[in-house]
Amino acid sequence: MEELPEIRRTPFSQTLEVEIEKARTSSSHLGLLLVDLSNLTRINHYHGYQTGDRLLADTYRHLLSISKLPDTVFRIGSHHFAFILSGLSNPAFIALAMNKIERLLQQELSIEGENALVDLKIGIAVNREGSRDAMEMLSLAEASLAQVRRGEVIRVEDIVGREPENPQDMQLEQLFVETLHDNAFELYYQPQINLATGEARSVEALLRWQVEGRGFISPEIAVELADSTGRAYALTKWVVHTALRQLREWRDTIDVSVALNVQADLVNNPDLLTLIEDAIAIWGVEASRVTIEITESAIIQDKESGFDSLQKMKRLGVNLAIDDFGTGYSSLSYFKHIPATELKIDQSFVRTMRTDAQDLELVKIIIHIAHQFGLKVVAEGVEDLESLNMLRDLGCDFAQGYYFSKPLSRKAYEKWLSSWPGL
Repeated sequence: MEELPEIRRTPFSQTLEVEIEKARTSSSHLGLLLVDLSNLTRINHYHGYQTGDRLLADTYRHLLSISKLPDTVFRIGSHHFAFILSGLSNPAFIALAMNKIERLLQQELSIEGENALVDLKIGIAVNREGSRDAMEMLSLAEASLAQVRRGEVIRVEDIVGREPENPQDMQLEQLFVETLHDNAFELYYQPQINLATGEARSVEALLRWQVEGRGFISPEIAVELADSTGRAYALTKWVVHTALRQLREWRDTIDVSVALNVQADLVNNPDLLTLIEDAIAIWGVEASRVTIEITESAIIQDKESGFDSLQKMKRLGVNLAIDDFGTGYSSLSYFKHIPATELKIDQSFVRTMRTDAQDLELVKIIIHIAHQFGLKVVAEGVEDLESLNMLRDLGCDFAQGYYFSKPLSRKAYEKWLSSWPGL
């Protein structure tokens, strides 16, 4: 059997940066393909690690045969390969390479003669004249790969020719980039209340972006711009470090833990674990005071890799919460594998459970199942006393919402906490 290619993330990053600089100086274009054998864990389980290793070696060999350049193909994850296409006179040429790779691998990769058992996914990013840096380019390719995993159809020609829809979009995109560069976003904090004790010892950190003349921009728009500009990882890095720095500042005066949201497309990013680990070390906070919130859909789109990423984060000592629970494709079968410590019931159920008997039953079931598996439950969107009392009667552990407080700036939160009377 051919030798298994080693994982080479650092050489890949260095090569990508070099090729981007070449594209910038020569006014040529650059392409990046992320090739993922998304069901490799299952293949290892049913057919043995030797079969999985053979498929990885075969994938690497076939990619090299297309590239013919050894420094453009890298294995960058357990079942991820990166393929750099440099010196393109026309960015549309990346479509030809992608189609060729897809045809060849689907034809050649087989398990005991059954080609269909290999689940191949490909993400794509285009860099015109080296205008994006390496992290942006990788983030765009990962976002594209995540879309493919969700079953969305990616048109290469749309990616190659994609431009902002209008001048206003371009202006907002530029403002986003400048705000991120200047560290000018804000974090607001929404209290989470312990329904058994009435204490407010945890908060959710939420991104806020205020633009002169336009007020606060929706966090959803900020996330979309982070994705479209290839800065999803950079934005997450800012949020993590800002929140943990604040947690460090509060350490001597406020007994509090903080919950942070992580975008779905970053769950399987191998750099996410390092980011969280580094931030905990830099700011000297206890890992147990940090909760990482990940949407249910982020795990569902790639359960095998999702569980693996969460297990590694949990081993750091941080808490893990499944956000917006009940809005994805919940399955009882994955409860026994999920390494989370808590579930967050989506506010759409909480807000209607007083008037919708079916939503009330769903809330009851979620709380019961979570407790059976040793998970705490947080209810979002609590806006009135009746809902609060219903949740307490059902045994819900924590709640947050406008009944207690809207998201607050740092100073406003400190003032709110000093006057919080408890339940």
